[in-house]
Amino acid sequence: MKSRIQELWKTKISSSLLFKCGTVFLFLLLNALIVACSSANTGAPVSAPAVTLTIQAGNAANASPTPPLPGFWCGAWATQSSPAANMTSSVGVYAKFTQNVNGNPQGVGGATAIATVQWPGGNTQTLTATTTADGLAVFSVPVTNEKAAIGRITLVTVQFNKAGVGSCTVDAGRAAFFTLVVASPTASPGAGNGNGNGNGSGHKRRKRP
Repeated sequence: MKSRIQELWKTKISSSLLFKCGTVFLFLLLNALIVACSSANTGAPVSAPAVTLTIQAGNAANASPTPPLPGFWCGAWATQSSPAANMTSSVGVYAKFTQNVNGNPQGVGGATAIATVQWPGGNTQTLTATTTADGLAVFSVPVTNEKAAIGRITLVTVQFNKAGVGSCTVDAGRAAFFTLVVASPTASPGAGNGNGNGNGSGHKRRKRP
């Protein structure tokens, strides 16, 4: 009977000791895992605040102001960029004078427009026109006697002016331009023969003896 009690007591002590040892081992293992995870994080400390970006929309104090429209602006352009010198006697050039009226573009009518044609050889020619109600000026540049300008760029600058309103200049940096070229005439079908079939092989009637 005594040996049976001793055996049960030893078994109870062994189970209790095993449970305590297992608990201590799990605690040590958990601490090792926490230390390993902490050492792997080489960034900012846990207590450091996260970096944030603040975007302020519609803040008039920091926004760039919108540049105002100019009081006047003008431009010019040629109706043909490569006109044929041997098939035309003049080249059309348009120019427009516009003013800012309460933030809206409006043509300046009745303004004097002076166009200066700068030929490649160094000669200049002056043409004058008056703008229409929508601010448009139309010029006709004669090119009949300008053979020296063939294959070279011709510039046209324009100066606008109206008393009580203002002035505007289309300078060489924004000038209208064109280049005279020589175009080959196109042969019409049937040319050179009398039968109209284009092959020049018309038959002639034989005279009777």
